[in-house]
Parts: sequence; structure tokens; C-alpha cells
Amino acid sequence: MRNKVINEQLMSGLRKGIVGIGLVLLFGTIGYKYIENWGWLDAFYMTVITVSTVGITEVHPLSDAGRLFTVFLIIGGVGVMAYSLTRLAEFMFQRSITNVLGRRAMEKKLSRMKKHVIICGYGRTGSRVVEELQGANKPFVVIEENEELVKRMEELNIPYLVGDATDEDVLEDAHISDAESLVAALDSDAENLFLTLTATGLCSNVRVIARVHDPDNSRKFRKAGASRVVSPISSGANQIAQLLTRPSVVDLVELVAMDKSIALEVFEYCIEEDSEMLGKTLAEARVRQTLGSLVIAVKHRDGTTAFDPGPQTRLNLGDILVAIRQSAEGEQTL
Repeated sequence: MRNKVINEQLMSGLRKGIVGIGLVLLFGTIGYKYIENWGWLDAFYMTVITVSTVGITEVHPLSDAGRLFTVFLIIGGVGVMAYSLTRLAEFMFQRSITNVLGRRAMEKKLSRMKKHVIICGYGRTGSRVVEELQGANKPFVVIEENEELVKRMEELNIPYLVGDATDEDVLEDAHISDAESLVAALDSDAENLFLTLTATGLCSNVRVIARVHDPDNSRKFRKAGASRVVSPISSGANQIAQLLTRPSVVDLVELVAMDKSIALEVFEYCIEEDSEMLGKTLAEARVRQTLGSLVIAVKHRDGTTAFDPGPQTRLNLGDILVAIRQSAEGEQTL
């Protein structure tokens, strides 16, 4: 934000300088035209060589009034030129310093990121994903090459990298080996498919979530290594069907998901090697007391999911608990 204010101030000064130069040239041209009765080109040329102090011989001999006018033009014009060139130098220097420091700060921030999300494409889908991740305080970085979108992200202070998301070097700059997930939200299915192949080739552990325009291409993405494939067309059709058949259920889910005033949090808890719940049943682990939550599903390491698991369900390494709890006071995270 501070850099934005500085740039606006420099731009304001630069605009004033350019306007000043234009007024000086206009004033000098009109002055020579009517004082010396010269042609417009001669008057303009005399004005330029005068305010630029290049020392070229006068176009025509000057009258006393013309010489006096030239003196005032030199005093005023040189001052305006000096001011404008100073503003231009300041603007260029500040932009250069801002770009260098910004890149270094971004590189430093990325080097500290672990288990972050790489969002490829800041279009309609990518920008919405960014909003949700910001609300959940999830670390992320956006890869985008469109200059207008990059400028918008810079104004919003969104971490980004400029480049082609399908380029291996760019993905490595985004630290894909340390990333938890990658969102393929480029403009076409072909680009997203190639991105999925590239990403899974660089890091087999990264979870790729791909957006597809044509639902018929979903199978290709899964073969390419995508963990999840999201089709806006299929999702929209399914939601409409659910609204027609089970409207109350959809209303409840949307209310919990969208209304930030409802203090409920749906979260995941992974059973790792150092977890006290490892090897225990849900009853033995006392999840309700330990996590303060209600387990609604257990996703096992083999990919199967047990919904509404019983108390004798045993928790093994890599299992993921899907639970719901009331958020802490003051939190509105879901």
C-alpha cells in the first residue's frame, strides 16, 4: 500500500511536469509567432532550442521585444524542464527499486512457504479460490502471465509469480516440491491437462485439482494424475438437481458454508506418526474430548471413506478425520 501511494505521488508529479512542458512550448510558440511574426514551424523550433539550451543559432534575427521574451522563456522553460526531468528520474528509479525489492521479498516469502497452494491462473475461478484461501489463512501463490491481472494482484497485495504455469522452471520457482496442492485454472482444457502432466511429473506428491470446461475430458485428467477434477457445468447441474429434489439440505449446507455469522468449523485432522490417536478406536481416542468435535467421516489411506463411523472404528496411520465443531469465540472460519 505504501509503494502504491509513493507511485501515485510520483505519477502526479510527472503528469504536472508534462503539462508544464506542453504549456511552455505552447506559450513560446505563440509568443514568437505574434512578437516576431514568424511561421508556426519557425516559432515552435525556436521555442524548443531555447528551452532545451542547446545553443543553436537563432532562426531569424530577434527584435528587442523578441530578445526580452526569450530571456523570460529561458528562465521559465529551463525551470519547468528541470522539474519534469527530475520527476521522471525519480519515477523510473522508484519503479526499479520497487520491482527489485518486490521480487526479493516475494522470493523470500516463497522460500519460507510449506504445504502451500499453487493457483495457476487468476481468472474467474482462480480469483474466487484466492478469496477463500485468504479467508482460511491458507498460504498460497498465484502464477499468472496476463499483465492486467498481475497489476490487479499487485494492488491487492496477493503473492504471485509472473510466467507460464506450464513451464517447469516457473513451477519450481513456486516451490512445487514443498506445495500441498496445485489448482489448474487456466483458460483451456488443453493447457490444464498439460499443466497437470507437468506438475505431477515434477512432484508426484502434490495434489492437483483441475478445472475442466468439457466434462467429457474428466477421465483424461484423472489419467494424467489429477486428484480431483471440477467441472463448473457438472457442478452447476448437480446443484440444480439437488435444489429440485432436496432443497432443504442444500439450503442448510449453503447456510453453514456461506454465512460467516454461523460459528461452525468443518476441518480435517490427519493421523500421523506422533498422533496420540494412532492405533486407537474412536472410543479410545475420545475425539469429542480431545478435539472438541464430532467426527462425521473417516477417510482411510486406501481411499475408502467411512461416513458416520462407529466408536469401534480404528484409526491407522494416514487416516483423515473429517469433523465438525463450534469455532472458538471471535472466529468465523469454516
